[in-house]
Amino acid sequence: MKRKQNPVAFKTSAVIPVPEFDLHIEKLVPNFKGMSNYDILTLQTETAKRHLDFSIRNRIPKIVFIHGVGEGVLKAELDFLLGRYDQIFFQEANYQKYGQGATEVFIKQNTK
Repeated sequence: MKRKQNPVAFKTSAVIPVPEFDLHIEKLVPNFKGMSNYDILTLQTETAKRHLDFSIRNRIPKIVFIHGVGEGVLKAELDFLLGRYDQIFFQEANYQKYGQGATEVFIKQNTK
């Protein structure tokens, strides 16, 4: 006699990883020699803006920008860029994971 098997609903506890975007110039272009500091900073901030806009459009609730420590120029530009958006909140990312060189961005989702 065969036993009738009851279907069991499995809850998946799969956690979707938070997207991380490394803004170090060597991660963005294969060769940055010959680029001025202005060109490098512009590329880094435009890359951050593109990823942020994509995340907002696609309702991604949280992202992390890795900017490094350095002299703080990129972090200051990133803070200025993020401050222009009403629907986001940002803070220093997890120190144990990133040290002082990353910013965590939370995107408020509009409920329609």
